[in-house]
Amino acid sequence: MIETSATAGVIVELRACAPEKNRFRSWRIEIDRDLFGVLNARITFGRIGTTGRTRRWDFATDAEAARFLRAKLRRRASGTRRRGAVYRVIDASAIAKPFIGTLLPVDNMSE
Repeated sequence: MIETSATAGVIVELRACAPEKNRFRSWRIEIDRDLFGVLNARITFGRIGTTGRTRRWDFATDAEAARFLRAKLRRRASGTRRRGAVYRVIDASAIAKPFIGTLLPVDNMSE
C-alpha cells in the first residue's frame, strides 16, 4: 500500500502578464506519486497559449519535495525583478495553499 504524503496532490498554476513588455508567461507544478510509488514533480512552463516545456524531478522523501516546491515558488515570487512581470496564482489545490502563503498574489482562485 502506498502511503499519502503532505506534498502528493499539489497543483499550482501561475501566470505573469506584462503587455507593455510583451511578456505573457505560464508556469504550472504538479507533485504526485507515479505508478511505482515514486514522488515526482512536473513543471510545465512557457508562453501563455503554447504547449510549453515540461521537466520532471523525482524525490526520495516528502521533505525533499516540500523543499523543492518552496524553492520554486520563491523563485517565481522574484519574477518581478527578473522578468518584469508579477507571477499570480491562477489555480492551486487545497494541499498547495500552505506552501503559497503570502509569497504570491492570488487571482480568483477556486476554493
